[in-house]
Amino acid sequence: MPVFTAGQLKTIGMKIFTAAGVPEEVAGEVVASLVLSNLMGVDSHGLVRVRNYLDSIKIGAIVPTAELRIVAENGAAAVIDGCNAFGQIVARRATELAIKKAREQAIGAVTFTNIYHIGRLGEYVQIAADEGFLALMFANGSRPGGLVAPFGIRERIMGTNPIAYGIPSESHGSVIADFSTSSVSEGKVRIASRNGEKVPLGWVIDKEGNPTDNPGDLYSGGAIQTFGGHKGYALSLLVEVIGGILSGADTPIFPDYRYMHNGVFLLVVSPAFFRPKEEYLGSVDFLLTKIKQALPAWGVDAAMLPGDPERQQRAARERDGISMDNETWAEIIATGKTLGVDVEWIGQSEI
Repeated sequence: MPVFTAGQLKTIGMKIFTAAGVPEEVAGEVVASLVLSNLMGVDSHGLVRVRNYLDSIKIGAIVPTAELRIVAENGAAAVIDGCNAFGQIVARRATELAIKKAREQAIGAVTFTNIYHIGRLGEYVQIAADEGFLALMFANGSRPGGLVAPFGIRERIMGTNPIAYGIPSESHGSVIADFSTSSVSEGKVRIASRNGEKVPLGWVIDKEGNPTDNPGDLYSGGAIQTFGGHKGYALSLLVEVIGGILSGADTPIFPDYRYMHNGVFLLVVSPAFFRPKEEYLGSVDFLLTKIKQALPAWGVDAAMLPGDPERQQRAARERDGISMDNETWAEIIATGKTLGVDVEWIGQSEI
């Protein structure tokens, strides 16, 4: 497996995107987001997406030069049309707008759609939490027809429908959770399939509705399952409505749903409106400290907070490098060659 530094991955991404006609400033922001996902250990949202994004540019699902448009707005809320710009660009601007409104009105609520894929939701709620705001984000979307079978159903209807939140604290940094309401993200199944690995039972069912450990069964008519049975299903349905229908994106089973795109709802809240800032921070820190000091379960080294595994991954990958599966690396090399760009020479080592 080749191993790269974050800087090397950024160089690779920039060379490919700019060769494809993406403006340098736009490419820089998108590549930084993808590489951050790799650093955090979320490879399903990292450079594995490069070829997918370029294919989306070809069909018009992404327009690199597009600019978002605010459709409706008042003091506390806004509706944004992404106009097929890169999702990472629109999501960051929407987050900045929601923070501005929360700073002025205590709450900022923003919906946005007409964007292909926004990447890792945790990136955006962290921006708000690092500024001292609570944040909650819902995103729906999938390929037409969906990828996820709701609890008690054996056919695809929904997307993986992630939820993320950010909680600001004083002593423990920002607490970030980011998870799909399905048992797993599609990207992780894709990587397992590329690596020839099996997946845990409970992730995927085959086209007949039978549990399977073969990730390839997803791509031959199977489906991903919701996590936690009926509870994950209930949350997934909420995401379809508040992220998809409320934003105007609708859901993958609608007849006019042409290709994958995200519908997003973002809520940013100022804790200081509801409670003095010092009291809020003191109470949150008390709760988080108690959790961290609690006795860990047998076989667990220490109690953890949401986001701790990603922080640990980032520290390890900044120190040891970012490994990439051979198939993804071969795809990136081939993608570069189609654009007249040689990225194979860029520094890497085998592990």
